[in-house]
Amino acid sequence: MFKRSVTFETRDDMDLPAQAAVWGRLHEFGDMAWLPWQGKVIYRKDNRVPVSTKGHGLNDYLGYRSNPTLALITDRATEERLEEDNSDIARCLAARVPSALFELQGYGFTNDGSFFTGWPVIGFQNRIQASGTCISSPEDGLLSTCTWDPRIRSPFFYSSSFSIALSKAPSFIAEMQKLRDLKPCAFCGLDATLGVLLRYVKASSAYLGKSEDSIDFDFTYYRSYTQGEPRANSDVVDELEQLALCKYGAVPHWGKNRNFAFDGVIAKYPKAAEFLKVKARYDPDGIFSSEWSDQVLGAKGSSNMAEKSCGIEGICICSDDSHCAPEKGYFCHPGKVFTDARVCSTRRTFGDDLLKEQ
Repeated sequence: MFKRSVTFETRDDMDLPAQAAVWGRLHEFGDMAWLPWQGKVIYRKDNRVPVSTKGHGLNDYLGYRSNPTLALITDRATEERLEEDNSDIARCLAARVPSALFELQGYGFTNDGSFFTGWPVIGFQNRIQASGTCISSPEDGLLSTCTWDPRIRSPFFYSSSFSIALSKAPSFIAEMQKLRDLKPCAFCGLDATLGVLLRYVKASSAYLGKSEDSIDFDFTYYRSYTQGEPRANSDVVDELEQLALCKYGAVPHWGKNRNFAFDGVIAKYPKAAEFLKVKARYDPDGIFSSEWSDQVLGAKGSSNMAEKSCGIEGICICSDDSHCAPEKGYFCHPGKVFTDARVCSTRRTFGDDLLKEQ
């Protein structure tokens, strides 16, 4: 039982590559949320302090609270309308709202469990680390509910995550900024979900642990309820993921990724052979294995499946137009910054884009 002192501070993202290299060592529980389109970073200064420090703060994260059901349905309907209209201007205007609202409400923190009066918020570890009261909210006949309640058509999104060695992360961020600068509005979809979360992960001696201190990048973005439906500016996120995985040797989060991210992933773990030996010894009959785990661990088959529209769904990296959605104007093209990437895009060439925007 110890106390923590938390302060959120928003800055320009010009020096983000340099800050990312040191922030995790400056603040024990520090992280950052990057809003690439707005060119801002929300830095979290979070450190343990003496138990005698005054404060009884609480972290009740806004996204994990119960909300009026009608508001959740309306939010999703608005997202779908923005996607159908395919207007980057409207999408970017809407993207400013979530971060502004979260900032006004102290990101869900309160100084005394009831009211937010300003930074820093100081409280015991269990009240600062844990968050979200939705699970304990009362049943009220679905007048209010959790965002993830499957009984309603609420906001629906995809979350993908991967870790890059701390020594390589600044270069990856710089390339991400380069892609952002080519067409900033393509990043509004990330800003709308409170940006890219950067968390620090220590190296581990575990067989499938991180072999180096790393930064975990969390991307959250809109997803259609309809399978195989393209999403606006999907090529940007796809290029970033391939840049991280293929050029910077990122390892995917085991539970937050699409199929293509796991293709050949086991080779990225130096102690994978030792893990597979232990797995075979404790589960010789494969009771705890599945077709999926066999594919991911390289035991049998591949998680990468080349079929129609597989590039749209992320179950392959496209190598043919049929892997995208040519009937809807999406074709397989190289990335703009990482040209080894192959992404489903409506843009024939980037030069054409520049001419249109001018």
